[in-house]
Amino acid sequence: MDRKLKFILVFLGSGAAMFLIFYFYQAEIFDVNVIGSVATKEVEVSLQTFLGIDNSFKDELALSNLTYERKLSGWMILIIITVGMPLMFAYRSLIQKNPTESKE
Repeated sequence: MDRKLKFILVFLGSGAAMFLIFYFYQAEIFDVNVIGSVATKEVEVSLQTFLGIDNSFKDELALSNLTYERKLSGWMILIIITVGMPLMFAYRSLIQKNPTESKE
C-alpha cells in the first residue's frame, strides 16, 4: 500500500472513530459557560451538547431563562480529539517499520 494512501486512510479512519466514540459516549469534557441574568458558571458537557444537538440540555436552559456559549478550551479539546490524535496515529503508521524489512 502506498505510504500516502495509508497515512490518509489512517487519519480519516481514526478521526471518524474518535468523533464517534465521543459522540456516543457521553464524556463531559467540553467546556461551556452557562450565562444567567445574575451570574455565569463554567460547566463541562458532552460532545452532543457542545455541538448543540442535545435538545434536553437546551430545553432545561430555556426553562430557566439561561443561555450557553462555547469556550475556546472546549473548541481546543474538540480539535485535539478529532484532528490532533488522528494525526499522531497516522504519523505513527507512516514511520512504523515493516516487519518484513530487516537489517541484516
